[in-house]
Amino acid sequence: MSFVRNQNKGFSKIDNLITQTAKNYKLETVLYRQKTIKHWQSVAGSFIEEAANLSQAVDFKKGILVIACLSKELASKLRLLAQRIVAALNQLLGKTVVFGLYIEV
Repeated sequence: MSFVRNQNKGFSKIDNLITQTAKNYKLETVLYRQKTIKHWQSVAGSFIEEAANLSQAVDFKKGILVIACLSKELASKLRLLAQRIVAALNQLLGKTVVFGLYIEV
């Protein structure tokens, strides 16, 4: 008779644990705010190279991500690609959390 051992030995993945804990304590909005702001540089940089250096995610409230830009040209490019950037952010987060971008120059 052979036994199959649990390879995880009762442990959970940290991502699952953090998400479940945030849900239990009703901190999902804070968790998604932090994740969205954190991933802005990589997502925006994948669409426009200079966006990683010339823009910064400042705030995230009620589904709107506030972006500060250092140039008007970059701001107009980001506005044109806003829907695609929002879709990429939501895909990365695994949930529809971001609904729009507010871009400040």
